[in-house]
Amino acid sequence: MKRIAVLLAEKEGYSEGLRMAAGLSLLDDKVDVYLLNGDFAQADLTAIENHLSMMRTVGIGLYSNFEKEGFDFISTSDLGKDLLKYEYVFSYR
Repeated sequence: MKRIAVLLAEKEGYSEGLRMAAGLSLLDDKVDVYLLNGDFAQADLTAIENHLSMMRTVGIGLYSNFEKEGFDFISTSDLGKDLLKYEYVFSYR
């Protein structure tokens, strides 16, 4: 089992980045998603909520560097340390 981190840092790509992260979990790898520096765009909220619901069901970790309901908080400095435990880190922009 591989450990994979997906970093989401651009509002315009959040929905597609979440879809990609969900697809990565199909091979039974451990996938965690990090939402960085901003919340989801209102226009994408319906699609995003569908992705997040499925992700919670399959056990994908959800983290953010700001207070966000449904996500575990991780400070930016702790994020840097945390990323060392992954074999693969994707930044979706």
